Amino acid sequence: MKWSSSRVSAQGHVLVVLALTILQACLVQAVALPPPTGKYNVGVSKHTIEHYNPLDPLAPNHVSTAFIATIYYPTLQKPTGPPQPYLEPELARIMEQQWNYSQGFLSTLTSTLQTDAPFLEGRVGESEFPTLLFGPGGGGPPVQGNTILISELVSYGYTVVGLDHPFEQPYIQYPNGTGVVGVDIDYNSLLLLDAIYLTRLVDIEAFLDYFPKLIQKLQAPINMTHMGAFGYSLGGAAAVASIYDDDRFVSGLNLDGSLYLQEALNNSLADAKKPVLFLGNEQHTGQSAEYDVTWETFPQWQTGKFRQFTINGTTHHDFCDDTFWKTIEPTDPSTGPIDGNRQVKILNAYVKAFFDLTLLGRNSSILDGPSAEWPEVVYYDYST
Repeated sequence: MKWSSSRVSAQGHVLVVLALTILQACLVQAVALPPPTGKYNVGVSKHTIEHYNPLDPLAPNHVSTAFIATIYYPTLQKPTGPPQPYLEPELARIMEQQWNYSQGFLSTLTSTLQTDAPFLEGRVGESEFPTLLFGPGGGGPPVQGNTILISELVSYGYTVVGLDHPFEQPYIQYPNGTGVVGVDIDYNSLLLLDAIYLTRLVDIEAFLDYFPKLIQKLQAPINMTHMGAFGYSLGGAAAVASIYDDDRFVSGLNLDGSLYLQEALNNSLADAKKPVLFLGNEQHTGQSAEYDVTWETFPQWQTGKFRQFTINGTTHHDFCDDTFWKTIEPTDPSTGPIDGNRQVKILNAYVKAFFDLTLLGRNSSILDGPSAEWPEVVYYDYST
């Protein structure tokens, strides 16, 4: 069939209009993550950490050879250009399926993270600001799905290093573009969960061994000796475990994670001997053996300052970025009725206050008892 020039022109005009309409729709639908409130912008740098582990319970033939360390750090460089989707497309697709979101929704969420932005000026391996090690939840979301809280801390000067473990997370992507889809996990198998937890600890140790070399390679002013650890769910348990007997770590924080192995013991071996904070959902009171007995036994053995809070109206998924996702599309049944934007502010306030106190010596009254500013937060008094 032979097209006339006028018909071709008309068809081209229609295609242009259609393309502009689609682009406009995408721009309208795009939603930015809550911006961090500190004075610094946020840079991000992703790295492959080579480590041979012949006892990985989820890897093919139980052998894994690498994991990912993502460094979030303060930068003075201001973002240029429009915000970009902050989740990799394949991760967004998988999380949408697993957590009951509509197709394409998570890909509309954007951030102003800057890949490989300049570091602050300073001597290599040194900084007045502490470094925090972060662990994501078991089975997801990976580190990217905790960007809101991480960015808030970085905007106040902290460097945060998040570790992602292949086969355990729904999807991770190495810096060279290689993607790894996670395997199905039997969450009813305590032996398997113990093994995954131990893999986390092995990878943390491997990263800490490599950390000085990585800092030298990057020529980065990042503190390697004055550190804290925190994480969500399984990552919270592993974070607290990592501070045992390691002088680099001053304190640890657990976001709604059940404990395993040594931490879960009901004896003095559970004593971290350092400041620890537990921040959990409204059922994580430590008073229900059916829900989680480890939050009852752990506090009894602590000789370091221990603090515990729960947040009314929350469930487990409210302790990662999912609590914000639900404000736009409230379809994940594993989040609670608390307003997600309010929950974001609570998490930002309490996590920052704890590390400001334990790592920088800055007191905050919200850690010492009930807060009129945050009435949803329940304080547990272990002083007697």
